[in-house]
Amino acid sequence: MTTSESPARRRGTRRAAAHGTAAGAVCVLALAAALTGCGSDSGGDAGAPGPATPSRSAEPSPASPTPTPSPTRPSASPTPTKAKPVKPMKPSTPAELRACADGSCTVVVTKGTELPRAAGLRAGPFTVGAVSGEGVDISSVDPSGFTSNLLGQRPDQGGPATINELSISVLAITGDTAKLRLFPAK
Repeated sequence: MTTSESPARRRGTRRAAAHGTAAGAVCVLALAAALTGCGSDSGGDAGAPGPATPSRSAEPSPASPTPTPSPTRPSASPTPTKAKPVKPMKPSTPAELRACADGSCTVVVTKGTELPRAAGLRAGPFTVGAVSGEGVDISSVDPSGFTSNLLGQRPDQGGPATINELSISVLAITGDTAKLRLFPAK
């Protein structure tokens, strides 16, 4: 065997390599096509291909400025389930609200509810400015005139809001009422 190859042999080797690469690509494409065609619309014939669905462009064409959803195309939003009726919350009484003066209480508030100053925690008094699906707005003006605003407080915001040494957490919002928990900050 010699260390040099003839030009004809090198061309043959290159053709074989190119042919092998092309054959491999064809095999991969055939496998991908077979996998995307698998499926069925019923559980009884697992090997039969499912019906083809036309693909739609994400951008509307100039001829149709607003795409019309197909009646057979599933909607993007989940199908609403029958929600249990939400039990309305009864706002806390003035006596229950006064119990917040020690900085530890759970109360139900509406717009205009006033919570007393938690003097031991250097926070308050508080006024609820709004309660809606967007959240709860709470403001406070301390004796020195410093104003604190907690806007859009929600149960899913990741934790309580803290003013000085008092934490306020929104537990639930139902219509125009909200359940708040006040507790000493750690």
